Amino acid sequence: MIDPPHMQVLAYLQNPGAAPMKIGKATILFPLSRASLTARFAVHSFLCIGIMTTALWFIVSNYLISSLLDREWKTTAQLVRADVKEYLTAEDFKTEDRKSVGYKFDALLRHVRRMPDIIRFKVYNTKGVVIWSDDKRLVGQSFADNEKLKEALTGKTVADISSLEKTENVYEQGAAEEAVEVYVPIYWDEPRELLGVFETYKRTDSIRREIRDARMVVLLGALGGGLLLYVSLFAIVRQAARKISEQQENLVKMQSELIASQRMAAVGEMAAAVAHGIGNPLSSIRAAAQVANLDCSDCAQQHGQTETSRTRDALEKIIEQVDRVQRRMQGLLNFAKPLEPRPSPVEVNVVLKDVVETLRPRFEAAQVNSRLELDATLPKSRLDPNHLEQALMGLITNAIEATPKSGTVTVRTKYYNSNGRGVTISIEDTGEGIPAENRERVFEPFFTTKPHGSGIGLALAKKFVERNGGTISISSGSNGGTRIDVNFPSARSN
Repeated sequence: MIDPPHMQVLAYLQNPGAAPMKIGKATILFPLSRASLTARFAVHSFLCIGIMTTALWFIVSNYLISSLLDREWKTTAQLVRADVKEYLTAEDFKTEDRKSVGYKFDALLRHVRRMPDIIRFKVYNTKGVVIWSDDKRLVGQSFADNEKLKEALTGKTVADISSLEKTENVYEQGAAEEAVEVYVPIYWDEPRELLGVFETYKRTDSIRREIRDARMVVLLGALGGGLLLYVSLFAIVRQAARKISEQQENLVKMQSELIASQRMAAVGEMAAAVAHGIGNPLSSIRAAAQVANLDCSDCAQQHGQTETSRTRDALEKIIEQVDRVQRRMQGLLNFAKPLEPRPSPVEVNVVLKDVVETLRPRFEAAQVNSRLELDATLPKSRLDPNHLEQALMGLITNAIEATPKSGTVTVRTKYYNSNGRGVTISIEDTGEGIPAENRERVFEPFFTTKPHGSGIGLALAKKFVERNGGTISISSGSNGGTRIDVNFPSARSN
């Protein structure tokens, strides 16, 4: 059995994280529960302020309309009573000879019609019978179904806006579509006695105009106040949301920095322990291999040149591998606690040429080509030359290892002058590239996709770059490989 639509809506509102709600063949989505704080406040406050503004407009406008009508019938009642006392007497209501007092009622009618918007005029006795009217056809008739007249005969002044379709208005429907009916009970002061009821009909044009103007004024005031309240609250909440967002970002950043510092502390302790534990044995092994290599020249005549050459090659490999292990250990120590930079004006192109020339044997061994596209107008940058050299050494070495045989590693420099001045160093390879899901992690310590990689080369290069005020980013190369861009501020003067 399927629940009614309103029950489905209620169930969804109680569990906004549920799947989209289906009513019949229609699917209704409620993404507001997953919207931002500002968006939810904007919608909720708009609805609340809109409802409040509408209710305020309705209440105030109805109060003003009621006040206008109340003022209208009170003013009319006072004028009618004053005119009645001036033109009529108590006996004029009770006399049986209506013709003898007709001239008085005619004079009263002429005077009353000086009041603006008066259409018709009737006089009822205490039994509800018309004793005088500007339309003589109504005289002597009784209208028992007129509830307003019955209420007026009890002594209450009654006003009502109605159409001229009642039975007592059968001869007056051509005068106007609707009118304000005011029933005014007439009393005589001494003794206080109800003599009859005067009924006047007034056009509604002026009253409708006043009502329309009152509604418009209240509507504009309510809309203006609601809009001002909405904008003020929205601005406050938006500023608060920004503050909360900034605090959350700072908190996440602090947490990541704390985790990184804890990791670095652990790496530093581990590197120091390992360096202390195997540093001296490695030095002894290297020294022993060097001594053995020197002794091989003395043994060449006894064992022959071939055997001596093999021994010397083995000793050279031992020395090479010991140096490799020591470099790895030094890299770990530098990563855990890199030296503070000592900046000075540096020619970036000169440093790049030296690094590429130093790595020339690595290029040749990997059968990879190198290409330099250096901007000759490049300004100097205030950097630590040792940090820059180590960072470039790690980045270019990583590019060589990622490039297949006969591939090319391109190193470019360029001066930029947008959003500040600086130097851009681009290192691009022609390898397979880095998957998009791994680009954010390549600078993390110990993350590597190489079988024999340590995972600290790029992380250490990033640390050296950032300590010198630079930024580093990774993207796809123009030939499908990987491109790493390093930006440093320049020292060029205006």
